[in-house]
Amino acid sequence: MRIMATIFSIMLFLTFGQASHASTMGGTDSAIKEIVKKSLDAQVKLSEKERDLKEIHEMLIPYFTSSFMQKFLKENLVKTNYGYQTFGTDFARYYIPFFSYDQYTKVVHYNNKYYVLEKRNLGNEGPVLYTSEYQGVCLVNEDGRWKVENVLYDLPIELLKKMNESDKTGFNKNTVALLAENPFFLGWKHLFNSSFHPII
Repeated sequence: MRIMATIFSIMLFLTFGQASHASTMGGTDSAIKEIVKKSLDAQVKLSEKERDLKEIHEMLIPYFTSSFMQKFLKENLVKTNYGYQTFGTDFARYYIPFFSYDQYTKVVHYNNKYYVLEKRNLGNEGPVLYTSEYQGVCLVNEDGRWKVENVLYDLPIELLKKMNESDKTGFNKNTVALLAENPFFLGWKHLFNSSFHPII
């Protein structure tokens, strides 16, 4: 059993070295969450003072796709005496949800997109009724950067299933697949089943 634990530790070390390299080419959970946090910060700053359209676009472009930015501004931007500004409402469409960014905030990679998802606090009372208990943000890679493409108020069942995919080992399917592709693991894969549980 001690030998198995040693083998397993070595495999994890080698595998996650590869995973770290892969993350620089795509995105890690923490990096994706940070993008979403900064996206909300950019939206909130638009309510602080009046600005011209050029400045507003420069604030949003690093975090939002062009199509989403147009929808957000059309819905929330108000012309003032000295420029443009946003104002708070009970329910402002296209704003990033107030995620907790802890273990309850999930990051899912699905169909070449990243999704940041979190269960709503159903104890909060308000004028808006949701048909889904989850809320989320979808990010796509645009010009080499991960940007917010959409805010989701109703999540498709396929995405919820993907979020809940996990093994008894605590690894999700993507991690198991990465382990299986590791050159070191190929020499030992006969010792594990398809769910990466030892069979001896």
